Amino acid sequence: MTSVEQAQKSLAEAQALLEQVEADTTRLDETVAWLEEALERAHRLDAYYRGEGAQDVETVLADRADAVTPPVAGEDAAWEALADLDAAVLRMLRVTTAEVTRSLDD
Repeated sequence: MTSVEQAQKSLAEAQALLEQVEADTTRLDETVAWLEEALERAHRLDAYYRGEGAQDVETVLADRADAVTPPVAGEDAAWEALADLDAAVLRMLRVTTAEVTRSLDD
């Protein structure tokens, strides 16, 4: 049988966990909102990279062959940034999928 002190300690620990989970939920909500914004930026970069980006580089270089262009003018910077974001999203998906399907493993 549990003593009163043990029960109170257990309740206090559970209360602390409850408060942490509530704070975690708020933080996850903020993260989802940020993720939606991050993905929108990535979609815009991808559209630029696949669209008018090459034309912009050609236009600048046609005006001045020795022009210094930002990293986005090269294919590697945009490609690597988009690939890194995809990899990070896949890691998030693995973590969330494991959590959502956790009860199926029992």
